[in-house]
Amino acid sequence: MTKYLLFLLFLPCLLTAQLTPLEKMDSLYNIAQLYDDAKIDSLRIMGQQLRVLTKESGVPQGELYALRFEGWADEYEGNYDLALPKYLEMLEKARKANDKFSINAAFNDIGAVYLHTNQYERAKSIYQEAISNPELQQNNPKRLSVFYNNLGIAYRRLDLLDSALYSYGESLKIKEELGDERGMADLRINMASLMVKLERYDEAEKYTLQNLDYLKGKDLKADVWANTNNLASVKFGQDKYQEAFRLFEKSLGLAEELNSKERIMETQEHLATVHESIGNYRQALSYYRQAESTRQEIINVETNERISELQEQFNARERETENELLNTQLTSQRQQRTLLIGGLLLALAAVAGIAFALQKNRRKNAQLAGQNRLIEKQRDKLTELNSEKNNLISIVSHDLRSPFNSILLWNRTLRENLASSPLKVAESSEMVEKMAGYGQEMIDNILDIERMEINSHTIDVQPLPLAEFTSELIADFAPAAKGKDITIVNDFNLSEDFIFQTDGKLLRRALENLISNALKFSNRNAKVWLKVFKEGRKLHFEVKDLGVGISKEDQALLFKKYGKTASTPTAGEQSTGLGLSIVKRIGDELGAKVTVQSEPGKGSVFGVVFRL
Repeated sequence: MTKYLLFLLFLPCLLTAQLTPLEKMDSLYNIAQLYDDAKIDSLRIMGQQLRVLTKESGVPQGELYALRFEGWADEYEGNYDLALPKYLEMLEKARKANDKFSINAAFNDIGAVYLHTNQYERAKSIYQEAISNPELQQNNPKRLSVFYNNLGIAYRRLDLLDSALYSYGESLKIKEELGDERGMADLRINMASLMVKLERYDEAEKYTLQNLDYLKGKDLKADVWANTNNLASVKFGQDKYQEAFRLFEKSLGLAEELNSKERIMETQEHLATVHESIGNYRQALSYYRQAESTRQEIINVETNERISELQEQFNARERETENELLNTQLTSQRQQRTLLIGGLLLALAAVAGIAFALQKNRRKNAQLAGQNRLIEKQRDKLTELNSEKNNLISIVSHDLRSPFNSILLWNRTLRENLASSPLKVAESSEMVEKMAGYGQEMIDNILDIERMEINSHTIDVQPLPLAEFTSELIADFAPAAKGKDITIVNDFNLSEDFIFQTDGKLLRRALENLISNALKFSNRNAKVWLKVFKEGRKLHFEVKDLGVGISKEDQALLFKKYGKTASTPTAGEQSTGLGLSIVKRIGDELGAKVTVQSEPGKGSVFGVVFRL
């Protein structure tokens, strides 16, 4: 508010001072750099005054500055489809006036619209084009630094974090050489945000605290919001939830004071994430709904389509202008080239013929190359499918034949001993049932694999009490464990009332396969552990055994469809190698990572890890 009053007091003095129109325009432009999106009305007033100065003096810079200020005001209000035409008009007029400063400014603002409307590839292209300008690199290092910074933002939004880090680094080097403290403060905001994403929280906190110290006594609420938001994200990453709540709520208040819907939406999303991470699902859902509602107010499909339409109209107008200029040049030069036109036509015809032949040959080569790539992909896919088919045939012809042959043999023994040996009859009946179970399990696993392959099931996420879930799971395996005198240890390291949102049936299916494998590959009188624990923002389910273990070479085959390793069960149990493929596919469905640590002779630890 103080700045705004100072501006209103200073404006009459500025306009009546003995300055040239261009000096007055430059003064207004410099004043505008002090304003953020809390001073929208001031920007519009300055834009109107610049248009008056332009009419009085005929100096074109005033209109360019006015377009930029008015575009800023629209952008701060979230009206990106109104801001973009002003920036495009500014770019067009700046090019006509050969005003390189305004050309670069227009590039920066057009890219900003694309960033705000989630069109990150377009933003990246705009900033890359601007950075590649040699004149900008030599004569305007400050603007070059801004472009590198904004390119870093585009890369970060595209999740190209290494490229983002490089771009921010280039920007910071330039700002340090220039001694640009305000620029370095702005960049530290982006660096801190990137470090949070990379989980380098100490570095993020250092950048943020430097900025908050710099901002003391300065009326820059937008910057205070950004740094408060970053510091809250740091505390969240460090699992300091109460501090994170306090800072995010302060951040939300600043966003509301700024009347910035984009900032309000971002802070609401952060608050939803924090509530979700500590199990406050009702509150998290409320914040997610608020954020989605705010997002719909900011931008929708129609706005993006309007922005794309405006860009295409601008491109078409530029092409039309270029064509008109070319026609004018051709007309003025026509008389000078009359005597040479015959020779030129012949030369052009020859060149065109050669170019056509080369282009045709190049196009043909490109088509052949594309066809070859497609054929290679198809060949690789067919090879993979053929390998899977062979493995499936192997399972059906060998592994599946084994239990059925056993059923036939034990059935024959049963028939032969019906009258003479009741004990032999009982043993035969038990083995027939056991072998039939092996065969049924194998068929079920194959069907599960193929069902997952075509995604013929849906995820049903429900609240899952983990203490009760793990106890029931271990109890169900008690008979199988007792058959080998194995003890299953329930190593549950969470509170008894811990609730986890997931598809309980799919999670149980995955853990059943892991426990079943652990029992099969463990020796008698051994132990198997089911461990559940949190580590930071990750929830771990681990099944550990002290069995035969798996070599490094075989570990690469573990999760492949129909893949089998050299390890064999310790008591002659049946194993098809399908169970771990099912675990991997379930992990992918539930958004979990499946891990393995194993060494021959020392056992294995299989994990299913969720990010909270």
